[in-house]
Amino acid sequence: MKNPLLKRPGREIFSDLGKSIALFLFLTLTIGFISGFLVADGSMSAAYDQSFEKYNIEDGHFTLSAEISKQLKDDVEKEDVTVYPLFFKDFTLSNDHTVRAYKLRNDVDRICLMDGRFPSDDNDIIIDRLYAENNGIEIGDSIDFDSKAFKVCGTAAFSDYSALFKNHTDMMFDANKFTVSAVTDKAFDNLDQNKLKYNYAWVNDNRDLSGKEKSELSDKIRDVLASSGTVTDYIAAIDNQAIIFTGEDMGSDKVMVTTLLYIIMVVIAFVFGTTTKNALEKEAKTVGTLRASGYTRGELIAQYAAAPLLITLTSAVIGNILGYTFFKGIVVNMYYHSYSLPAYETLWNGNAFIMTTVIPCLIVLFVVLAVLFRTLRLPPLMFLRKELSSKGKNKVIRLKRKSFISRFRLRVIFQNIPSYLTLFLGVLFAGVLLLFGMMMSPLLSHFKEDVISSEIATYQYVLKAPVEVEDGAEKYAVCSLENEKGEEILVYGIEKNSKYFDKELENGKALISTGYADKYGVESGDTVTLSEKYGKGSYDFKVSGQYRYPAAMSIFMTREDFNRKFDKDDNYFSGYFSNQKLDIDEACVATVTTRDDLTVMADQLEDSMGKMFYLFYVFAIVIYILLIYLFTKQITEKNVTSISMLRILGYEAGEISRIYNYTTGIVMLVSLVISLPVSCLIIKVIYRAMMMDYNGWLTLYFAPWIWPTMLAIGLACYLLVYFFQTKRINKIPLGEALKSDE
Repeated sequence: MKNPLLKRPGREIFSDLGKSIALFLFLTLTIGFISGFLVADGSMSAAYDQSFEKYNIEDGHFTLSAEISKQLKDDVEKEDVTVYPLFFKDFTLSNDHTVRAYKLRNDVDRICLMDGRFPSDDNDIIIDRLYAENNGIEIGDSIDFDSKAFKVCGTAAFSDYSALFKNHTDMMFDANKFTVSAVTDKAFDNLDQNKLKYNYAWVNDNRDLSGKEKSELSDKIRDVLASSGTVTDYIAAIDNQAIIFTGEDMGSDKVMVTTLLYIIMVVIAFVFGTTTKNALEKEAKTVGTLRASGYTRGELIAQYAAAPLLITLTSAVIGNILGYTFFKGIVVNMYYHSYSLPAYETLWNGNAFIMTTVIPCLIVLFVVLAVLFRTLRLPPLMFLRKELSSKGKNKVIRLKRKSFISRFRLRVIFQNIPSYLTLFLGVLFAGVLLLFGMMMSPLLSHFKEDVISSEIATYQYVLKAPVEVEDGAEKYAVCSLENEKGEEILVYGIEKNSKYFDKELENGKALISTGYADKYGVESGDTVTLSEKYGKGSYDFKVSGQYRYPAAMSIFMTREDFNRKFDKDDNYFSGYFSNQKLDIDEACVATVTTRDDLTVMADQLEDSMGKMFYLFYVFAIVIYILLIYLFTKQITEKNVTSISMLRILGYEAGEISRIYNYTTGIVMLVSLVISLPVSCLIIKVIYRAMMMDYNGWLTLYFAPWIWPTMLAIGLACYLLVYFFQTKRINKIPLGEALKSDE
C-alpha cells in the first residue's frame, strides 16, 4: 500500500492554487531575469576579457607635444614594451558632437566590425556602433566635418573605447555626443594637421604580468617620459576608464543582482516558513494523530517541506530556461545600449545555475526545515490539544477598555506578529528598490539644473598659447592636479573682482567646490594637498569655504595666488570665461567647455540606466502586491473559524474585512511610514559607497514628491489586494465554525 502522505504536497499546492501560482510566477520571473542577467553578463564578460588578447589592447598610452624622438622611443622600449603610433584628431560637428578620427588600426587596439565594412575609399568612415544607435545614424549616411563629407560604411566596437570616455578624467562616458572613428591613412593625412595629437600606445612584451608588476612598469615608463618634458597626457590601461570601466561595471552588476536574488529568496523563504507553520497549526490534530500512529518526524518533515521545495525547484528550472532564451536577450540589449562591446557568444554558465537554482532551493529548505524541526519536536499529545508551544499557553495580554472592533484588531495583530514582521521586512526591501528607482531621474534632473544655474560662464576656453581677445571675455588660469585617491582636481586662478565668479576670494586661501567637500568631508580651515599628475611636485591649499560648483571637483583661488603658487609670470593666464562664443583661431584652442559638457554625466546615466530605473519601479510594486496578498490571505486562512462564527452572528463580509483586512492595512501603513526614513538611510549608505568609485560627485537629492508617492503606491497595492480578500471572506462557509470543538 502506498504511503498516503505522498499525495499531500500535490494536494497542498492545488488546494491553494492562487497562492501557489503567485509564488511560482514571482520566483520564475525573478530567477529568470537574474539567470538571464548572469548568463549575458558571463558571456559578455568573457568576450570583453578575451578582447585584450584578441584585439591586442594597449597597456597604456601617452600624448606628447611633438612627435616622439628616436632616442625617447628607444628609452621607453628598453622597459620591455613596444610603442605604436596611435595619432588622432578631434573634430566638432555642426550639432556640437565630437568625432575622434584615427587611422585604421592593424597592430594595436584593433577594431571589431559589427556591421557593414571597413573603409576602403578616402570618403569612407567607420564609427562607433553605440553612437550610431543613439543618434539614428545608419550605414550609408553622411557625416560632415573639416569641410568634407564622409560616408558611413560600417559600425564597430573600438577595443580601447568599450566605454566612450572622451577624456580619461571625465566623470562619465558620453555615447550620445562623442564617437571614435577610423578612416583610411590618406584621408587621415588630408584632415586638418592643426588637430593632430601625437598619441602613442604601448604594449608590454610580457603579457602575463601581475597587476602590481604592470603598475610598477607604468611608473617606470612615466618617469622616462617625464624627463623629456613633452608629456601632455599619460594613462596606463589599468587606470584608463575607457578600457576598464565596462569590465568593472559588469563585475559590480553581477554582485548586485546575486545579492538582490538572495535577499528576495530569504524573504520568500520566510513566506514559505510562516505558511508551513500555519499549515501545521491548521492540521495540528491530524499531525498529532499521524505521530501517534507511528509516523516519524522525518516522514512528516519530508512531506511538509516538499511543496515549498517543489515550487522553488520548478520555478528555478523554468526560470533558467527563460533566462537562457528570453531574458538573456533583454540584458544583452541593455549592455549594448550602454557600452561599445564586441560581438559575443552565449556560454553555458555553471555558476549561474548554482546561484539561481541550487542556492535558492537551499535557502528555502533551510528556513522551512528550521520551522518544521522547531514545531515537530513537540509530543503528539500537544498537537492533539493544538498547543503548539513548548512554553505552554501564552499569557493573554490585557487590553484597556476599547471598542470591541479595536480590541479584536489588536488580538489579530498579536496573534500574527511573525507574519507582520516578515511583511515589514518585505515592505522595507521593496521600499529601498522603489526609492532607488524613483530618486534617480529627479536627482539627475536636479543635478543638471544645479550645474546650469551655477555655471561660471557659458563658454570656458582653455588655450594652447596665449591669445588676446576682447568681447567681454575674462582671463583665468587653470591646471589639473590629483588628490591622494588619484582623482583629477581642477585648480582655477580667478580674477580678484571677477564678473563671472560671484564669491569673494581671500588672498592666500582657496575655496573648494561643494562636491569636493561632500565627497571627502573637507571643511573650512582644513588643508588640502594635491600633487602633479606627471611630476613629483605637491601643493597645499588652505580652505576658507565652499563654492557651489557641482560640475567638477575644483579648487578656486585668485589668479595672483595661482601664478605665485605655480611659479608663473604675473600676467600668466591659460583661458577665458565668456558668455559669448569667441573668435579665436582653432589652432590656439585646446578645449572649449560648454553647458553640454558640464551635464554629460547626468545625460549619459539617464540614457543608459533609464530602463533600469523603471525595472526597479515594477519590481518593487510586484513585491508589495505579492507580500500583501500572501500575508492577508494567510491571516484570513488562519482565522477561518472565527470569520465563520462572525458570519453566523450576522456580520457582513465587508464588516469582517474591516476587522481583518483593515488590521493588515494598519500594519501596512505603519510599515510604510517606518520604512521611509529607514529606506532613506540605507540608500544614503549605498549611494555614497557607489559614488566613491566614480570621478566627480552627484549630490544626493530626494524630490519632495517621492515620499507621498511611495505611500500612495503602497496603499494602492493594499487596496487592490483588499478588494480580492473581501470577496474571499464572503466565500467562507458558515459550517466552518461548527467544525471546531473548542
